[in-house]
Amino acid sequence: AVYIDQSGSVSNSDLEVAFANLRNLAKKTEFTTFHFDTSVDADSETTWRSGKTPNAGRTRCGGTDFECVTNHANKNKHRFDGYIIITDGEAPKPKSSRIKRGWLIIPGRKLIFSADKSDFVIGMRHGKKAA
Repeated sequence: AVYIDQSGSVSNSDLEVAFANLRNLAKKTEFTTFHFDTSVDADSETTWRSGKTPNAGRTRCGGTDFECVTNHANKNKHRFDGYIIITDGEAPKPKSSRIKRGWLIIPGRKLIFSADKSDFVIGMRHGKKAA
């Protein structure tokens, strides 16, 4: 699963970079996305696969809460092998995850906390695929 931070601190241009990376990823594998801010938008659930890249848009614009994402992923661990959170990294650290968790950080930002040992962190750059 991929959770896309749509809080007010994530700009539309940052979301465009994130969605471009997702389009590239969809060429290689199938995955499910959810939008979030202080809650996960279950209605935004979308499956991406090669040849089927959905329209990308904003459905949220509040604060940021990673705890809601971790709770949602843990409740859905039977559906997913792991999950990636696309974010600017600017919210308090959530509890540990029961499944593999990754952080894909938008350009020019970083996590404001230390990721768990079992987590992985990747930084994006403008105009390029994820680093």
